[in-house]
Amino acid sequence: MYIVRKEFDGFGGAENVAKRYLEAFKKYFNVSLIYAGCEIEGHSIKGNTGPGWARSVTFARSVNEFLSTRKDGIALSMTRGVSAHIFRMGDGVHNKWLKRKNTGIFSRLLNPTHIVTPILEARSIKNSHWIVPNSRLVADEVRDEYKLPTERIKVINNGFDSNRFRHIIKTDRMKLRGKHNLHDSCLHLLFCANGWERKGLSHVIKLAEKLNARIPCHLWIAGRGDHAHYSNLANGIGISESITFLGSVSNTSIWYQMVDVFVLPTLYDPFSNSCLEALACGCPVVTTNSNGAGECIIQENGIIVNAPSAVDSDAVVDWILNARDIDRPEISRTVQSLNSENEITAYLNLLKLDE
Repeated sequence: MYIVRKEFDGFGGAENVAKRYLEAFKKYFNVSLIYAGCEIEGHSIKGNTGPGWARSVTFARSVNEFLSTRKDGIALSMTRGVSAHIFRMGDGVHNKWLKRKNTGIFSRLLNPTHIVTPILEARSIKNSHWIVPNSRLVADEVRDEYKLPTERIKVINNGFDSNRFRHIIKTDRMKLRGKHNLHDSCLHLLFCANGWERKGLSHVIKLAEKLNARIPCHLWIAGRGDHAHYSNLANGIGISESITFLGSVSNTSIWYQMVDVFVLPTLYDPFSNSCLEALACGCPVVTTNSNGAGECIIQENGIIVNAPSAVDSDAVVDWILNARDIDRPEISRTVQSLNSENEITAYLNLLKLDE
């Protein structure tokens, strides 16, 4: 079996999924990971040099050439342009993303990525046997964009590692909070993502400002982004002392376990791993209806807003102020069926359909 993902290094959600699949499928198959720049079975996989759009084209071509010599191998691709047995659409539908951020026709034509990516995506959809969106949100977008027969689409939600992301008892949580200086006199919010503009960090900072007018509040920011820009935004509204930039965090589970609320007002997310992992740790979540992980949100574990800018509304502020009263073990129980083991079983069942 081959797991295909162009980018492999780093702490991004898709990279972590690829690593998790690599380990999980080893129980059932001889598994190899194909990524840009790797050497596999005597072949050099290209696509790790040049501009982004060119890397995507070169990588897809290189992988397809390799897979054409492995007709009996099962390929699960997480990258556009590859012809695989399973095309996992964890990146969503590119044209739908452009529409959400109001990218005009001239901007599309001037950016080679916006020309190349839909072409590669369409090739994978045409040439792959199973199309696997990770949310109903993306499945609906695939059907709308490509008029694809429903029988070729199988939604398999992301799964979380139940050994890492789990609810901990109150005494252990208090010890963690004390170790990391999360004082009980303060309401603690967490924003954890890369790509801060798309994920709505500016709106979270404004939310923190409104909360601070009601109760002491601290915002912890994990991930990579334009630190200077968002620091200036916080300075401009006078809450810089209520914000801490953590940088890239390898062990996010302890932060989900410690903080009071996780906030991700994303403009578009096919299915946010961070939202699911936060819920698995018993942390209530605020996100948008353009996040596939919002399909996990119910009254007992979070709240969904219609747009990123609505995250600092009075209704959300009031909800967050009462979020510490939510039963954290119950929040964790609401998503227990979405563990990694069940996710892998869903893929295995899909493969059995072809036997």
